[in-house]
Amino acid sequence: MTLGRPDAALTLDGDRLTAAEAALTALHIELGVGSAHDRFRAAFGAISRFSDVAAGASAVVELGYGDDLETVLTGTVTAIERRPWGLVVEGLAATFALSRTRIGRSYVSQSAGDIVSDLVGAAQCSVGEVSSSLSLSAYHADERRSVWSHLCALAQLAGCELSAEGDGSVNFRPPKSGSPDHSFRHGAELVAWDVGPRDTVQTDVSVVPFGAASEQGSEKWHVLLREPDGGSPSDETLVPGALRDRDSAQTFEKALKDARTRRGTGGEVLVGGDAGVRAGDVLTLDDVPGAGSDPLRITSAAHRLGGTSGFYTLMRVEGVAA
Repeated sequence: MTLGRPDAALTLDGDRLTAAEAALTALHIELGVGSAHDRFRAAFGAISRFSDVAAGASAVVELGYGDDLETVLTGTVTAIERRPWGLVVEGLAATFALSRTRIGRSYVSQSAGDIVSDLVGAAQCSVGEVSSSLSLSAYHADERRSVWSHLCALAQLAGCELSAEGDGSVNFRPPKSGSPDHSFRHGAELVAWDVGPRDTVQTDVSVVPFGAASEQGSEKWHVLLREPDGGSPSDETLVPGALRDRDSAQTFEKALKDARTRRGTGGEVLVGGDAGVRAGDVLTLDDVPGAGSDPLRITSAAHRLGGTSGFYTLMRVEGVAA
């Protein structure tokens, strides 16, 4: 087995340099699912050819070993910090543009996935994997909120994860639950771990529709139910205004239950640097003393590369819902 040499490459404003060429001293990349945008923070020495880079420049970050580099983040430089010893460059993924874009549109009888694809396309961003079983009788995207805010709201209703690919495209899909994307072995890739059960005991939550599309027909989605919860609910009850039929309410209710199931397991996993790890992936830990081999879902991944620390990947994980 040959050990590879960790390396990175950054392309800022169209100028691509390897770690050595750019006088890179440290690189930190954070990937996640949810409302936060992926980000990077890179430190360069005073002699770096990137010393004149400005906020607003395009950015592509690659990471890996030797010449086998993988594009981990594509986005924009958002801040420059000049220090006595050099400079620090910070940037966000291309999804950040959706937080700055406001669009007003109305949708009738469309899936959450179709709405997401249309909003992302209208904002001139790239659409990645988009998949959702939730169908909405009506949804209005108004300019008082950003496109990203609407995507986050739709992801919550549909029980989907919101994330960015390495090329900056937007993913909107159910949390993975199938075969693992990664397998880390005790005594090999796995450096440290802290994983175990978490207390998620709480009352059940019921979700009921706001409209009468199920009771009076789909064309009556705009008619409001006088007592959507039946008048005497025994559990905590949610009545989301965007859900006008019982199928969509059941989709949201199942998403809440699945999220609670996933939270029943949690912790952190540290491995030798692996640029292929992304938030939303599923992993297994093999041959770990005293621990099972149940799959775990990565909710965030931090890649760190430095002269003293080397290259490692720290992941926050949770369980996987059936």
